[in-house]
Amino acid sequence: MRKLFLLTISLMLSLSTMLADPASDFINKYELFVDGVAALDSRDVLPETMDSLRLVYKELTLEYKGVKKQMTQIQLEKYYNLKAKYQKTMAVWKTKRGAKAVGGWVKGVVGKKKKSKV
Repeated sequence: MRKLFLLTISLMLSLSTMLADPASDFINKYELFVDGVAALDSRDVLPETMDSLRLVYKELTLEYKGVKKQMTQIQLEKYYNLKAKYQKTMAVWKTKRGAKAVGGWVKGVVGKKKKSKV
């Protein structure tokens, strides 16, 4: 009896995973990724972390191409909103890094002038 019960449970679990909606799974995964990226503080993100985030984003984009045809209009809208949120976050980070680099360059060029004794 116990073996029959375990067999039934395992069959139900395997059927539920086979029948799962890949588009919904993708949207949930993509939303977790984008919200996680948006929650990061740009001051704590190292260049190595940025590279890792870009790799994950590329993988998710490839996965999107596979499930796009299965997505509803609402899921597509959610995907595009999440994509815009991710791109906005990355653009803000790049702008902050660029401003910091330019600020350092300006300080180096202008710097403190030495008083000359004449």
